[in-house]
Amino acid sequence: MTNSHWSSSEKKIAQRVYRSAVDRELAEIMADFKERAANARTPADIWAVEHHLTRTRKQFDSKYDFRYSQLTWVFGILLREKRIEVKELDGLAEEKLRSIQALADILENSGK
Repeated sequence: MTNSHWSSSEKKIAQRVYRSAVDRELAEIMADFKERAANARTPADIWAVEHHLTRTRKQFDSKYDFRYSQLTWVFGILLREKRIEVKELDGLAEEKLRSIQALADILENSGK
């Protein structure tokens, strides 16, 4: 399900959707970090914030992979997490849209 060929118009759509999702998630991470840091009262709280941030960074880095061979998977994850909407993907080939939706459905049904 890699859908390896991406037309130039699909690449523009993919870049826009990907960048938008990254920006939104980073804004959420930043807000969460600021809240946790503001509520830290002890040295143990500081390390808990650091631990959470490290775990979040690893999850973020493993999810966001802008290689065209991986974008169907990435968009499937983002769709399942409701970080993107199907309408944002308008303009992608029907096969890609079906693959992305199928992956989102599989992930939803597997409880991931």
